[in-house]
Amino acid sequence: MEMMKILIYNMKKYRKKRRISQMKLAGMLETSTSYIGEIEINSRVPSLAMVEKIANALNIEPFRLFIDDSEPKDDIQQETEDYLECLTTKERKDLTQRIVMSITSEVEQILQPETEK
Repeated sequence: MEMMKILIYNMKKYRKKRRISQMKLAGMLETSTSYIGEIEINSRVPSLAMVEKIANALNIEPFRLFIDDSEPKDDIQQETEDYLECLTTKERKDLTQRIVMSITSEVEQILQPETEK
């Protein structure tokens, strides 16, 4: 799928998931409803600055607007993505820190000489 189609698909998906109308999104972005509609029908291309504003308004990282997730996912993968998407920035940082600490601990155990185990 081409990049603009992926952007449009994801923009609509996240907007609808958060129950935000085009009008409300336009208000959040201080732009016109017709501009949002034109993006969503692929007659206008938003600037990178506008893509970032859209992502912020939808409460997602900008790169998520460019992920082609058109392939079906299994239930566990979808649940995991839904869970991660609902986390606040602080919760993401805390989770990342816990994961890194856990991996570091496991790697240290693996790398210990046999005599210390």
